[in-house]
This record gives sequence, C-alpha cells and structure tokens, in this order.
Amino acid sequence: MPDLARILWALAIFAARVIGVTIGTIRVIISIRGHRFLAAAMGFLESLIYVLLISKVLQDISDPLSVAAYSMGFGAGVYVGMLLESRLIQGYVTINIVSVAHAHDVAEAIRAAGFGATEGWGHGAGGFVGWVRTVVRRNEADSVRKIVHEVDPDAFLTQEEVRSIQRGYLRSARRPER
Repeated sequence: MPDLARILWALAIFAARVIGVTIGTIRVIISIRGHRFLAAAMGFLESLIYVLLISKVLQDISDPLSVAAYSMGFGAGVYVGMLLESRLIQGYVTINIVSVAHAHDVAEAIRAAGFGATEGWGHGAGGFVGWVRTVVRRNEADSVRKIVHEVDPDAFLTQEEVRSIQRGYLRSARRPER
C-alpha cells in the first residue's frame, strides 16, 4: 500500500495536470476567437505546468501511482476545460438548416421563438431545397435545434462558431414573456 506522501504527491500531480490541461483547452478556444495576447499568456502558463510536472514524473517513471495520476489528470483536464468552456465562455453560433419541403415553416417557427432567421432557396443533389440561417447564443442552440426538429425531423443542420458579429437581429438577453 502506498504511503501518505506518495498519495499526496499523486493527488498534487493529478490536480496540477487538470489545471494545466484545462488552461490549454480554454487557450485553444480563445485563440480561435482572436484573443492572441491572452492565449499566449495562457500558453506560457500551460507549458510551465507541463514542464514542471513531466520532469518530476519522469524522475521516477517506475512509480505507477504518479504515472496514473498524470494520465488521469490529462483526461479530467480535457473534461473540465470543455465543461468550463460550455458554461462560462459565452459566444454565438450560426445554425444552418437545409429542408427539402419545410424551410419557410422552420424559419417562421424560429422567428416565433424570438430568434432571427434568414431564408433562401437553392439547388441540392435531389433538386430544390430551402435553407435557413440563424445566429444565436451558444447556450440557445439546443432550443433552436429542437424547434427545427419539431417542424422538420428530416432537416439537415450544421453549427459553426461565430468569431464576430456586426449589426443584425439578435434575441435580447431577457427571455420574452410567455
């Protein structure tokens, strides 16, 4: 059975790795959004944690507890980083909807829910199709996808991150009264 000092060391490795990988996950997201200086600072901190940890773990690579803590910390850090990103980092997404027969109805349902929607027509592999585009807060995307699915369960949807927005119709921060 490992002694208390080894267990505490393994917990410290795990915690530091979770923090470092969480920083890395968020760094990638904010760099994609164009925050270069902040991303660079986070990269420095992330690599500092990595170098310090890996050097200590490699000093005693035969200790399975330290190696396991390091590896589990990586997995947990990815999870925590993605969780924080989805909860804390607000942003916008574009949802593109292609519908063979119900594009106008989809657009109307999206508008009725208080979101903006732009619709148009095009030609797909199977003939004419309608398309709808809407820009919403990331935390509202599930609601829009649900609306689309209720109107046209066969609609084709894609979702993309939005880097910046200028003008246009966006739902207000307050929820409309129902």
